[in-house]
Formats: sequence, C-alpha cells, structure tokens
Amino acid sequence: MPYPRVLVITSCTGEKQSKPENQLVLADFKNADRLQKREAELADFSTTAGAMYTGMQHLQLMEGVLQWRGALGQNAVDLSILSAGYGLIEEDRLIVPYEVTFNGMKGHEVDGWARSLGLHDAFEKAIAPYDLIFLLLGENYLRSLTLPVETRPDQTLVFLASNSSTRFIRTLAAKTFILPLSNADAKRYRYGLVGLKGFLFKRFAEAVCKDAELLKAVYEEPTVFQELIDQQETQLELSMGVSVSAAKKASKQVIKPPAEDYLAIPPCPPAPNVHLGMQYYIPEWDDRVDPNYDFLTDTLTPGRDPYNDIYAHEIYPSPNYDGILVSKVVVDESKTKRARVEAAGGIHEFIRFPGRIMGDCGAFGYIKEEVPPYNTDEILEYYENLGFNYGVSIDHLIVGPFAQPGEREKRYEITLKNAEDFIQKHRELGYTFTPMGVAQGWNPESYANAVKEVIGMGYDYVALGGLARAQTKEIVPILKAIYPHLKPHVRLHLFGVARIEAIPVFRHLGVTSFDSASPLRQAWLSDTKNYHTSSGRFFKAIRVPPTERGLKVKRALENSSVDLETFKRYEQEALNALRQFDLGKLALEAVLESVAAYSMLVESQEEQSSPEALSKYQAKFENPYRELLQEKPWNSCGCSVCKEIGIEVVLFRNNDRNRRRGFHNTYTFYNRFKELLYQISCTSAPQLNSKDLVCHI
Repeated sequence: MPYPRVLVITSCTGEKQSKPENQLVLADFKNADRLQKREAELADFSTTAGAMYTGMQHLQLMEGVLQWRGALGQNAVDLSILSAGYGLIEEDRLIVPYEVTFNGMKGHEVDGWARSLGLHDAFEKAIAPYDLIFLLLGENYLRSLTLPVETRPDQTLVFLASNSSTRFIRTLAAKTFILPLSNADAKRYRYGLVGLKGFLFKRFAEAVCKDAELLKAVYEEPTVFQELIDQQETQLELSMGVSVSAAKKASKQVIKPPAEDYLAIPPCPPAPNVHLGMQYYIPEWDDRVDPNYDFLTDTLTPGRDPYNDIYAHEIYPSPNYDGILVSKVVVDESKTKRARVEAAGGIHEFIRFPGRIMGDCGAFGYIKEEVPPYNTDEILEYYENLGFNYGVSIDHLIVGPFAQPGEREKRYEITLKNAEDFIQKHRELGYTFTPMGVAQGWNPESYANAVKEVIGMGYDYVALGGLARAQTKEIVPILKAIYPHLKPHVRLHLFGVARIEAIPVFRHLGVTSFDSASPLRQAWLSDTKNYHTSSGRFFKAIRVPPTERGLKVKRALENSSVDLETFKRYEQEALNALRQFDLGKLALEAVLESVAAYSMLVESQEEQSSPEALSKYQAKFENPYRELLQEKPWNSCGCSVCKEIGIEVVLFRNNDRNRRRGFHNTYTFYNRFKELLYQISCTSAPQLNSKDLVCHI
C-alpha cells in the first residue's frame, strides 16, 4: 500500500497566542447569536486553531507536524484539535481566544457539554477517511468522545494518554495501541508531564522524517510506536537545542541566541523593481500613551482627553516606521472617532504624522460577510476627503474556511472586479491619491494570475492580501510565482507580514513595502517575547498586575483567603524592590523574592507553599525574570522610551507601560530592518547567498 493517511487529534490548551481580558467563556458558546457578536468583538485576535495554542504539548506537536510535512509533503499528515469551546475543529479553522476547558469540569458536565458539541459523531466522522490516527488527549477530553465509535479493522489508532484516562478507551474494531503516561515516564523521558504527549509525538515524527517506511510499520503493528520513541536518543531539548549534559555544564552561564538565520536568496536576478527600495508601515489601532503618566502613583493626567495622547512617532526624534496603515473599519469603529478625524482636517492631522499614510478597508473586519459592506464610489471619496497618500481597492479575504472551492473563486472575482472598478473611476474622476490594487489567492498560481491582471489594469502599486498568518515557506513560493510579472515601476506590498529573517528574500523577489503590528503587540500579547533587543534576543516582561483593576487579581481575590489590603502591600513591595534594584540598591535575589511573593499570590490558586506551585512558578516566571534582571537590557538601549522610564518599560502592568514597551519593540525592529537593508545594499547577491544567509525553508 502507499503511505497510510495520517490524522493527529490533540486537545486545546489554556495557553494561547493572545489573552485579551474579554475572551470567550462557556456562556458565549451556548448561544449562537451571542457567539457571533462576541467573535466580532475579538476579531483582532483571531487566528487559525493551529496557531492559537501555545501550551507545551501543542508547540512540541506542531514542531513534529511541520518537520513531517517538510520531509513528506504538506498533505502527509492532517491535524484536528479537540476544543472545549468550538468542538472538534481542523487546524486552519479561524477562531478567537476563549477560556473554556474540559479540565476541571465534573463528569456529568463533560458529558452534557460534549453532547451539545456533538463530539461523538464529529469524531467518528473525522477519523473515517484515515488509516492511522494518533490521539493526544487528557482524561476529560477522552471522556468527551464517548467511545467506542465505529471504526474499521483496516484502521490503526494510537492513544497517548494518562494512566487514569485509559478507562475511557473502549474496545474498537480498529487495531489499537495505548501508551499510558505517568510521572515516572516524564522522568524517564526527561520531559515535563504536561507537554510529554507532544514531545513524544515529535520524537516519532523525527524518526518518520528519516525513514517514511516506519509509517507502514506502525500502521501494521502499532506497538512499534513505543519501540521507535524509545530508540531515539533521550534528550531534553532546550530552546537553544542544548542537551541535558551540556546544559549542566553551562548552568551558570547566560545562554545567548545564535546570530539571525536569514533565508537564502533564490538563484535568480533581483526583481526589476528592487531599485524602489523597501518600507515598513505600522497599522494604526489607537496605539497612544499619556505623555504625563505618573509611573510611581499609576495615575493618568487629570482631565486628559485620550485623543490627545501621543503616538510613538511623537516620542522618538524620528518615526520608528516609514508609514502608517489605517483601516476604514478602525476609523469607523465609533461615530466619535470618525467625526474627530474629519474635524481635525483629515487623517494626517488626526494622527499628527507628516509621512506616508496608506488606507485600506480592513477586510478582516467583514471576513464573514458574503460580500464586502462598501462600494467603490464611497471608498474613493473616503480616501480623497481624508487625505490618504495611498488607497487600497476593496478586497475579500480568501483564508481558512473561506478558501474552500466555490467560495474562494467567488471572493477572487469580487476582489478583481472591485480593483478594476476602482482604478477606472479613479482615472475618470481625477482623484489625487495613489491607487493600490489588491491581489487575493489560495496558491502561488492564483496569486500570480491575480497580480498579472491587476498590473494589466494599470496599477503601479499592488498589495497581496490574506498572507498575514501564512508561514514564510508558504509566502516565498507565491512571491516566486509573481516575480515574472513584476515591472520596474510596479511596487508590491505585503499586508500583515514582518519577518526580519525573510527581508532579504522578500526584497530580492520584489516586495517594496509591508506592514505589521507584531513587534508592537507582542509587548502585551506574547507570553515570552515582550521586550525585544537589537541582537534579536527576547525577554519576558515582569508581571506586576495592579490590584485596583485587572481580571487576574480579581479572580485571585475570589479564590484566596487573603484580603485586598494584603494584595496591595505585596504589590507595592514588589514595585519598590524592582525600582531599588534598578538603582543598584537591592540585590537580585531579594527583588526576585519580593516579585515571587506577589506573583504567587496572583498566579497560583494552590497552596502557596506547595512544591507543585513553586515548581510551576519557577519555570514560568522566576527563571525568565532572573535572566531579564541579570541582563538589564533597558540600560543599554538608546531609545527614548527606555531612557525616560528605565525599568518601568519591562513591567507588564497597564497600557502606559505595555504600549511604551511596544513602541520600544517597534523602534528596535525598524532599526534592525534599516541596518539589514544597508547591509544588503553593500553586499552583492552572490555573497548574500553564501554562509551569511542560511536557507531554513
């Protein structure tokens, strides 16, 4: 037989890419109308299910899946996720952050909610087309499937499960192998029990990448699965790829990341438009701060008008981006904002930015609509009246469930028809802004055809949409397909993509501008990459949530016998300790102890003295905090924010700190981007394609 068709089913994790305070809860999922409204509120945080979860099991699993696909092809393995909110969903399903889990539910609650989600039937239907199915599920997630389901003797199921959950795996017609995992196994494999299932699957995937015939062996005799993972060399993989023995030797050293690995320059001449250079735009989402915020008392300027708060380009001597992208859905989010923009005299005056401003419609805001909610006439007037430098035609996204045959072709035609209508009326009516035509697609060929058509309409600025959540290795083939259609005068923009390691390739293949708020938003949305440095190193910001507001403290108070005044005292002691440390008046261990006391109070609902709570805290917080405080990167940063507020920039606490840290991240990214462009301009293409730029596609 050919290689077995493989499906992996894993569970959702509590750790997610974004954690807004108003994420979905169980009640939202129980009402379809309410769910639709709440999802719209959280649209800015939407991403695919595969990218949403950041728990250790999921991250390890995804590493294995990506290696597998890299070796055997994109369709070699499929992935579904058992979500306690959304049900059994495919990897590319667009979802928003939520806070629902089967863990902690009582048995009857699991059973009832699983019935509402239709998990038993969904699971039976999902596995039917596959030969070899791997299940990485915890106890209540296995229970929610209500096994047994109908399977076939020519199918093989491999369960990675805890000892206690194996009772939910009932007799199946398929060949079945259960690998029960316990703390003893975590110790044996030298990996934490929480992420062990994903770690072991990745180990199996690595073996498959070396010898694909192993798939047939496991399909025919599933016990081979355990033999394979036991044969692999046991190694605790740190983020730097350091083995256990090496880590012990380096335990007292600060491990620094390697130099940036850049993608290889393709073996073709530079695109004909490469002389146009490359610019970075940042999306505008009301990212402002109070210029007179008092960090010691955590108070805003009395009587301040939030619209008079300042942007990053008003803090730095020169803007930390080349231009700004403003979406219509953002301008129109409230009547007050739209009125203020118009009253100010236009978009430049409102944002107080003299440089280039690009406008688009904000397609993610209406992604679920059958057709875009705007027409060309009103959008042309909007761009002209508000004074945009560039205006983007009306597009319709082709991503996730909207990239299915039938739907994708319809959206493709809508986007091209709008582009043609847009440029024709732009010419006829003599508008002064530069028109940009959007190309949407679902594979390299469709994108290339769209770009060819848009250029043929007369556009000299083309934008690629729908790639914000695509992997770089998916984007590069699209750019290669577009490359032959580019002309010396045509500029090419990438919506929502900023990858420093891909800049040389993007520029070589004709990208002349791109936009992304990732460096900014990682300041408060990332779990670990909150503070960026010019060396490419990232640090976790120190969580000191304010007691007077904030969901975490409120929940901690509800689940604690400690009163509010005690919380406040611990909070102030932690802040004072950090500030004294920054002044050189307090030792590292003392400040860590003070921060730990408050963090344990907020983060842990267990007994504060329990070994489990302490171990969890040390892994997630104390070790990253120690590394940050030892390094003191804010002291060596020359940016205006770090110079002005010092250690406050690395405190994860509120908007006026978190956004300033985002401004610093954007400043750092922009400087690295400009330095890289300068390096490229001083280096010939053959040199860039050598050891300096290593291919990791």
